[in-house]
Amino acid sequence: MEIKIMLMNLPTNVIVEILARLPAKTIIQCKTVCKTFLHLITHPYFTSLHFSLARPGLIVHHSEMFKNFFKLVDFDDSYDSHSLPHETMAKFNLAGISNFRDANIVIDGSVNGLLFVRDINYKHETLYVCNPLTHEYFQLPSPNGVVQYPMVVTHGFGLTRKTGDYKIVRILHQRELNPVNGHCVGVPFSEYQVYSFAKRAWGNVVRWGPARFAYDSHLIGLFFQGNVHWLIQDLEGFELISCFDLENEVFQPFPSPFPGRRILGSLGVLRGCLSLCDNTDHQNIDIWAMREYGVEKTWTKEIVIRKMPELVGPSFQIVYALKVFDDGNVLMLWGDFFMFYYCGKSRIVEEVDLDQPRGPNSIEAIHHIPSFLSLKSFVMENVCTF
Repeated sequence: MEIKIMLMNLPTNVIVEILARLPAKTIIQCKTVCKTFLHLITHPYFTSLHFSLARPGLIVHHSEMFKNFFKLVDFDDSYDSHSLPHETMAKFNLAGISNFRDANIVIDGSVNGLLFVRDINYKHETLYVCNPLTHEYFQLPSPNGVVQYPMVVTHGFGLTRKTGDYKIVRILHQRELNPVNGHCVGVPFSEYQVYSFAKRAWGNVVRWGPARFAYDSHLIGLFFQGNVHWLIQDLEGFELISCFDLENEVFQPFPSPFPGRRILGSLGVLRGCLSLCDNTDHQNIDIWAMREYGVEKTWTKEIVIRKMPELVGPSFQIVYALKVFDDGNVLMLWGDFFMFYYCGKSRIVEEVDLDQPRGPNSIEAIHHIPSFLSLKSFVMENVCTF
């Protein structure tokens, strides 16, 4: 009580500076201390200050049968051993945003503390945007085009650089499948549609004819530099990078580090650069970085990690490079099975224990910076809580 009284005697701007530097879960607790704290923490200035100081973390999603577990994890850069200290900053249950008892929620993007999530139950595809810290969400209106097998739908979530408008792009295309092996042999048509937060509506459907490339329904669009990126394949199996300009709502060419090759890769953002993690080789995992965005010749192989078969098992899985620490060590996700940590000095690969549920389960992870941004600040109506 004495500490609270002393704190309240400080100037308001000093109190705000102190609160903004606290961990997110502590700030949530502070909102219930008194009306003064609640008012300060919900003010737009505090939201902006806290976000500028917040340390990027990961939203980790464990799924087990029909159960989903979500938590926000913070990994510490300062450590002295091979152990990897991490703190669970928040746990949340996104099933509460769906009206369906059989909801199957997945995260398809994170921007400024907001999550774009989908209920991918085969009976209904419902789209939401939520903030796991404020527990606010709203449901998007249904886009045009019902997804029916063998159609594929993928999404991207981002923020325009000039106007600051949050947008979601939805890409839908029809596929022709080889009846023997199920491989895609043709894409008769594709279409996309963009939802604008500023307009609070979906735009017109843009359709184009036969395409020579195909998206994967499991792909998550990577938002970087005002654009959304996907690593896709043409019909011959060669890798391409698809790039969508959110400001102008058009696709644009984008250079790959090795065009015309078949790779087992994933896109990411490491040390402020677009990156590509390549697990094609039997012995090594290669991490490439595009040092100057959009310039093909600046793709550079930055990190080579020797595989340890006794730890990771079969080689042919997509590997996601999640974080490069200050000392060059790397946090990675092997397929949807487990997370591991590579120490560059010892060249040792170790599995990371995230206290996941026991038994068969899958794991996904996505970069997330916690924010107290309220959806009511720009959506106004139809904002609910979970």
